[in-house]
Amino acid sequence: MLRVTEELKAEYAAHQLEGKAGVWWSHYRTSLPANAVVTWDQLKNAFRNTYIPQGLMTIKHNEFMHLTQGTKSLTEYLHAFNNLPRYAPEMVDTEAKKLASFKRGLGPKVSKNMAGNKSTTFNEFVSDALTQENSNAVYAASKNRKRAYEAGASQSKAPVVSKPAYRPPNAVTRYRPPQKKPIM
Repeated sequence: MLRVTEELKAEYAAHQLEGKAGVWWSHYRTSLPANAVVTWDQLKNAFRNTYIPQGLMTIKHNEFMHLTQGTKSLTEYLHAFNNLPRYAPEMVDTEAKKLASFKRGLGPKVSKNMAGNKSTTFNEFVSDALTQENSNAVYAASKNRKRAYEAGASQSKAPVVSKPAYRPPNAVTRYRPPQKKPIM
């Protein structure tokens, strides 16, 4: 926001480092020639090489490349999507690439509903998708209420009592009226 140079940006960021990162910076600075100017890219790369191993960068890059909505809500997917692209900046460096990467991971239901969407920006598309997901949820809730109402109406009828199985009369057995049981 201050429109500072790359060198001043690095100096400001380095000044903010505390604890172990501050100690690291002091040691890093002593390894450079006296009065050497450190640019933002140099600071960023040195910091990442020290604190974020390349193996982790690769894992997170792959995680972004395979990110899908799955059973997550659209909001949960959006949060994961917004968190991981720093590990794959080449996949989101233009609006079109960012939108394509987001669409690639959408679940089939949202993807189907958004197939005809003409949004050209990422934010427009996400807004439309969230609106669509909310509409789907409202519709599903109304269908569930209708089913519950219909099920409740049928349950108010008197329960059916099971009758004993029919036994055809046997020619050998004679009919006997019920007998009184002796009282003891």
